[in-house]
Amino acid sequence: MTPPASRTRFASPAPVLLPALVILVGALLRIALLGVDARLHPDEALFATQARTITAQGDLLLRGVDLDKPPLTIYSLALSFMLLGPSEFAARLPNVFASALAIAALYRLTCALSGDRVTGLLAALLLALSPYDLAFAATAFTDVQATLWALVAALLAARGRWALAGAATALMIASKLNAALALPLIVALGLALTTREGDSARAILARLARFAGPLVIGLALLALWDAARAPQSFWALNAARNNPDRLIRSDELLPRLEAWGSWLRYVTGAPLLSLALLAGALANLGSGWQSRARAALSDWLIATWAVAFLAAHWLIAVNTYDRYLHTLVPFLLLLGARGAVRSVRAAKVGRAVPVALLALTVAAMLPGIASALHGELPLGGDQGHHAGIDALADALNRKLAGAVVYENGLGWELAYYLGAQPAVRIVHTPQPEALADEVAGRTDTRYFVAPSAAFAAPWLDALAREGVAAQRIDLGGAGDYALYALISR
Repeated sequence: MTPPASRTRFASPAPVLLPALVILVGALLRIALLGVDARLHPDEALFATQARTITAQGDLLLRGVDLDKPPLTIYSLALSFMLLGPSEFAARLPNVFASALAIAALYRLTCALSGDRVTGLLAALLLALSPYDLAFAATAFTDVQATLWALVAALLAARGRWALAGAATALMIASKLNAALALPLIVALGLALTTREGDSARAILARLARFAGPLVIGLALLALWDAARAPQSFWALNAARNNPDRLIRSDELLPRLEAWGSWLRYVTGAPLLSLALLAGALANLGSGWQSRARAALSDWLIATWAVAFLAAHWLIAVNTYDRYLHTLVPFLLLLGARGAVRSVRAAKVGRAVPVALLALTVAAMLPGIASALHGELPLGGDQGHHAGIDALADALNRKLAGAVVYENGLGWELAYYLGAQPAVRIVHTPQPEALADEVAGRTDTRYFVAPSAAFAAPWLDALAREGVAAQRIDLGGAGDYALYALISR
């Protein structure tokens, strides 16, 4: 095997304090995001509501909720609620810890794959400052914890800790089922870093068996947990809701490519920097094409997996949600760091040049970081779409105690902000005609709430056709939300 590149004169080990400083900066940025005044995104609200049923109702198996995700992240939210009480802060805190730990995991993984602390330091810095990663750090999405376990599993496999890698992979899948897409990469990196010339097939199979054992046990425990919830199976509900069951159509090719590209541009938040990192990564892959070095092999494995990951998300008709790329991003930054460090070393420049380039990198990422810290990025959390919903929920509980309130467009968020024991009974109404049929002829007053008056217009038209009058109620301080008293004529 070729000696690791870290033996060149620019590869002296970075001081121990530098990685700690990068991780600390990343952690502080993520903690600062907890101060952003933003309501929960619909999916965040759903997960938080599910977690609250554990603490408020003792529903440990989540039998009473509409669960289509594995439970590990939900349980972490429930633990946070138990310690701090149910709140937006408590819902987002577990992911802040997970996101900060992911920086440390990426540093150690990059060092393990490249044999170079400088490359590890750059990869960790890029992740610590990534506007994309910051946008999700202080959220309650399941992707953040799944990404942490993917990095930990890859690190353990690369170090030959196969049993622990299998356990970490099981935890990854128990956080988010789609994270199983990282399983082939975890195994491939482990084999690339641990296989020696002359190893027999039996020795390789033994490693895989040590990996598979804890993974199978973990998945079996997950299946048993799901079976205990019968007939509510999250596996079945996940398949029903998330299986696209088709490839994309020709007219979807460009729009979907643009959608994924729009999310990827926030990985660094600076187009020129992204292009420079991409160019360096491609140059690094080209120079390592015929290399027998383990670092070069790991680069190619990650690149191949990344292309396959993006191709699958592009060509299979899954939703183009911004968070679906979360597990991919650290590995892309690893490749970018590898290419950048090798390119600078190949240029044989003085020490001042790398320092200047690093300063330019940080400067280029600062605008994206500032936007993330102000909650202004068009990805990640709620982005202000549900501002005022807490005031709306408070008004409903205070003014309409005991009433039936129909809603459309606010289900998961409203359910969370009404609290564990809402004073009103919320009924979701899927179609305007269904609401009109339900209310027509009733002698009691019922209510309808919608995101805005414009959103409510089709429902009001259907009610009018059935002779139901809708009187708007003032919700001062609750934004654009529209609440109507429904009275049959």
